Amino acid sequence: MYKDKRGITTSPKIVEMAHKRKKRNIRLSILFFILFISIIAGLSYLSNYNKIVIKNVVVNGTHIIDNNEVDRRIKEDLAGKYIYLFAKNNSFIYPKTFLEKDLKITFPRIETLEIKLDGLNTLIVNIGERTGSYMYCGADLPEKNEDVGENCYFINSDGYIFDIAPYFSGNIYFKFYIPLDANAEILGQNVMDKENFHQIISFMDGLIELGLDPVSVTMANEESYAFHLKARSDGTEPKVLFKKENELSTIFNNLASAMKKQEFKDEIMTKLDKLLYIDLRFSNKVLYKFQ
Repeated sequence: MYKDKRGITTSPKIVEMAHKRKKRNIRLSILFFILFISIIAGLSYLSNYNKIVIKNVVVNGTHIIDNNEVDRRIKEDLAGKYIYLFAKNNSFIYPKTFLEKDLKITFPRIETLEIKLDGLNTLIVNIGERTGSYMYCGADLPEKNEDVGENCYFINSDGYIFDIAPYFSGNIYFKFYIPLDANAEILGQNVMDKENFHQIISFMDGLIELGLDPVSVTMANEESYAFHLKARSDGTEPKVLFKKENELSTIFNNLASAMKKQEFKDEIMTKLDKLLYIDLRFSNKVLYKFQ
């Protein structure tokens, strides 16, 4: 019998048993570590197995977006390995959520996106593109008519700027000329909050129903807006003026009520070529002026 380092009396047999137990635990730990490494190595090898990796990408639904660009971006995202071990293009562990986010950021025209597997070697990518309903063309209306339509961007039906637009002459698209955040990229911004945008579009649709022909909306300053109507023969555009703070449904109803009066309507419609503006900035009043 003797005492151990803690001063506890023990026997050689107990010491020997403890020593054997310690050696067994060390061997088991080494064995489990080797087994763990073997499993990881095996899974890493299997993740590259030819029959379960994505080899083909099929892109459907694109009209403007380049299929080859989408294919290239996906293959870039699937290249390489997780923690240098597991192939990203393995059909069981490919980064689907990351792909969805990255494609929508890289291609802002994408509105709907579905990614799914067809078997174990083919990735199907179904894309729905945003449609350009309107255009954003800068903070200010150009002074020269020939510059209208330059440097424009497509806007979807919620006011989201999603793609650069080619040059369009004339008034194919209704245009917004409104200052945006100068510190941010134009692509990806909203021309205004969704509710206000829908109200502006509703107002525009109402003007068309009344027989007027709006082609753009501008912000004269932080408080005042103006709808620009189709240009007169001299190239200048009549305006419908209103304030940012106006309740648009109310001032439109005021204008619609005035247009129901035949005398007022006839004067406006027969003298459109001389109309300077219709002013709706004042409560329950419809003011107008001709050249």
